[in-house]
Amino acid sequence: MLNRLLFSHQRPAQLLVAVFGALVGFLLLLGALQLYFDFRAVLNGSSDMSQPQFLVINKEVNLLNTLFGGQKGFSPMEIEQLKKIKGVQNAAALTSSKFKVSVSMGANGMQGMPGMYTELFFESVPNEFIDVDQDNWKWTEGDSLVPIILPRDYIKLYNFGFAPAQGLPQVTESVVGLARFKITINGKNGDAVYRGKLAGFSERINTILAPQSFIDYANEKFADVKPGSTAPSRVIIQCEGPATTELIDYFSSNGYETSAEALRNSKLNSFLRLVMNVLVAIGSVIILLSLLGFLQYSQLLVSKSSYELETLIRIGYGYRKLGMKYLKYYSIIYAGILCFSILILFLSKIYFASFMSAKGFDLPSGLSVSVIAWGFCFTLLFLAANAYSVFSGLKKLAK
Repeated sequence: MLNRLLFSHQRPAQLLVAVFGALVGFLLLLGALQLYFDFRAVLNGSSDMSQPQFLVINKEVNLLNTLFGGQKGFSPMEIEQLKKIKGVQNAAALTSSKFKVSVSMGANGMQGMPGMYTELFFESVPNEFIDVDQDNWKWTEGDSLVPIILPRDYIKLYNFGFAPAQGLPQVTESVVGLARFKITINGKNGDAVYRGKLAGFSERINTILAPQSFIDYANEKFADVKPGSTAPSRVIIQCEGPATTELIDYFSSNGYETSAEALRNSKLNSFLRLVMNVLVAIGSVIILLSLLGFLQYSQLLVSKSSYELETLIRIGYGYRKLGMKYLKYYSIIYAGILCFSILILFLSKIYFASFMSAKGFDLPSGLSVSVIAWGFCFTLLFLAANAYSVFSGLKKLAK
């Protein structure tokens, strides 16, 4: 009987619109949060995007450099400025050799391989940027053996390009690691011969590396170039993860170049964040509008039932007791919205996880506990707002 009096003037159509708006808003907002937690788990798991990313940059080469020679180098101030950009953990110069280098290997240098000779160049980076075992990555003045690091792509080019064309056998990394070769240096201050060995293959840096100590020594001895006396033409940057949009924009505005492939993960990460932010914004707006709709509905319900409510208050019903009736009513509605939202989201997650698995992304199973917790928080927020609206209206009637 009491419920009939309290809800005799309700409008089901207006209630359904508010419920539908709240449901859509909950789905968008909680769905965006679930996407965020899922992709964060992927990025922080085994994906390459979760690991520190290393970028090698250089300044753009223009026509003036081609016609008149010269190279654009990085000043110490420019390198320090790079370190201050959001997401950058470290930056350092790649030191290039200023002398001529040739490498040769006799027919007995490695079993099954013919003699080889090539001219090349060396570069070096500080040891913290090296991604191979550093136990064999040491050189001090007086050592005749120089360790070398090659990009891993080089052995693939040999095995699947050069070797088949020349009728040579393919080789493994372990076999190549056993090879010994001769390094000949020609500089304006004389010549020298060293023995060389492979210390490993790098996935990180696409250049031929020699120890920093060797490059500094050889540049000064054979080319009269002291360490730090010339501006480096390339810089290696260590980022916390995929390069930030701020860093990419900084590259563009300053005329810096890097591998477009290296920035692909960065652009994907930025796009995902943009999509999630848009979904959160849209969901928040819809939820706010549905909350306003619920508040208007509750105020109208109290206003249209004012005669019945005033009569009940006069005969002894406290406004708090009447308010709890409304609160219980809205609790059932909001609980239904939350449960239905979580159910739809759970079923959608099953389909989405299967779809992403087929694309090579393994998402965590089920819904994130944080998403469900946020759903409860939004529900309590709705309930608190409606409780305030209802009790304020009833308190005015009780005066």
